[in-house]
Amino acid sequence: MPPGPPPQPAELHRAKGNPSRKKLPPVSNVIALPAVAQDAPDHLGPQGKELWAHMRSIATWISESDRGSLLMLCEKWDRRADLVARLQSSDPVLYTDKGYAYANPLVGMLSTVETEIVKLLSLLGLTPADRSRLGVAEVKRASALDQLIAKRQASRP
Repeated sequence: MPPGPPPQPAELHRAKGNPSRKKLPPVSNVIALPAVAQDAPDHLGPQGKELWAHMRSIATWISESDRGSLLMLCEKWDRRADLVARLQSSDPVLYTDKGYAYANPLVGMLSTVETEIVKLLSLLGLTPADRSRLGVAEVKRASALDQLIAKRQASRP
């Protein structure tokens, strides 16, 4: 039998008023973690540096302790860009000298890198499900009233 869902962070329990009555660590034990460095590491390529800056601007919860995961994400993002470029100048199906078809190895490599990227996005709380689980953000569908108010405000001079 698979294990249940991962435990929710103590911050989320506190924000909800601790409905489960779970014993939480004292607030005095909570430490503020420093934000990850603003500048991307020099060895990253253009796509990796762009992703680093983007993550720094939208994912304010990423701290210096997450630096390794963010760095791996940006490196894999660079690798993905390289594989996509190589695949665009090649064919997804290649043929042997005898005419037998086989999958271009770049397709499998790209798939592997993309799977690793999704895992890192999840670890950093950058997927909708993980943001919701961490209590960082919640996706909410706009009601008809919200849409009407927004439309009315947009039409005002």
